Amino acid sequence: MWKYFRRAFLATVRLPLVGRVPFNVIFVALVFAAGVRWRAVWMFGAWLEAAYLLLLAGSPRFQKVVDAEELERQRADPHLQRQRLIDQLDPPSRARLTQIQNKCDNAVNIARGHGQEEFALQSQRDGLDRLTWLYLKLLLAGQLLSAQGRTTSAVALRAQCEQLETDLRSPGLAETVRQAKQETLRILGRRLELHDRRVQALAEIEADLDRIEAEVDLAVEHATLGPAGARPAGEVRLATAMLESELFGDSQSTVEALDRMYEK
Repeated sequence: MWKYFRRAFLATVRLPLVGRVPFNVIFVALVFAAGVRWRAVWMFGAWLEAAYLLLLAGSPRFQKVVDAEELERQRADPHLQRQRLIDQLDPPSRARLTQIQNKCDNAVNIARGHGQEEFALQSQRDGLDRLTWLYLKLLLAGQLLSAQGRTTSAVALRAQCEQLETDLRSPGLAETVRQAKQETLRILGRRLELHDRRVQALAEIEADLDRIEAEVDLAVEHATLGPAGARPAGEVRLATAMLESELFGDSQSTVEALDRMYEK
């Protein structure tokens, strides 16, 4: 609620030849100045200001405008966009990301301590940023796939398929019932295929996470060698293709925007 009061207090109005003017701030300043001479003005002005703030900040329409402006500002700020994705991670995944980010910072700090030139440091920092971005995407994708898999038991699906196959071998089965069971068996088979693909994707994601961790450890070790050991980081070919699909749901547009930024 505080952000609505703050936005209401700092609200502006556009005037011809002047531009946007913080009318409420000017009003408060005038009330304060007038109250120095006439103390009653302070009480009257405070009452008006409180009524104004309560009415405007409590307006659903005004709150929607403020929320829309904040969302637009977040979309324009890649750091805020990235933080929104980080906030979606569960605590263990967030701890893994923090650990890898700390190692990246350590690599840059070690290289700086060895007197590496600034342009080389920036190149190293950009490469490590790309690695941590890939790491974040992998963690988020793994979390989403794991959540989807919790509703599917491969053992239960296979048991249902076996039971349906047994039923279909029954000679006295009515044709309409047989067709229904065949269709159910086809659907369960498709679900099993998707389950196996999800398991494979999770294994690929974990392998890619290990590769990035090894790459970051290597960057730290190279940094300890000084300028002679400098090497670019960030060039990792991922095993999983799941990151190229529409996997991230409501966050898909945010992920794509950050992808474009890190590809530059």
